[in-house]
Amino acid sequence: MAEPFQSGYSSGVSYTAIPITASDVTVYDPPLRLVDVGTGGDVTFIDGRGAEKTITVGDGYSIKCLVQQVKSTGTTATGMIGYP
Repeated sequence: MAEPFQSGYSSGVSYTAIPITASDVTVYDPPLRLVDVGTGGDVTFIDGRGAEKTITVGDGYSIKCLVQQVKSTGTTATGMIGYP
């Protein structure tokens, strides 16, 4: 039987919220645990395992995985808030 996925990151409530400006150089350390999107569109990000993903989301969507980077290239969504 496979071992369950375990992570060294807390899964509890974040202590703060930070505004996100998409950037091809800014890397979040520690990674964000959740990203809320104000106005929908495409979001290109690097996930907790280092894979680049692009998803199309609607207004008010929450990205519920570890996010190391929200890239400006390929991102059209705005009003994002991250929770480390």
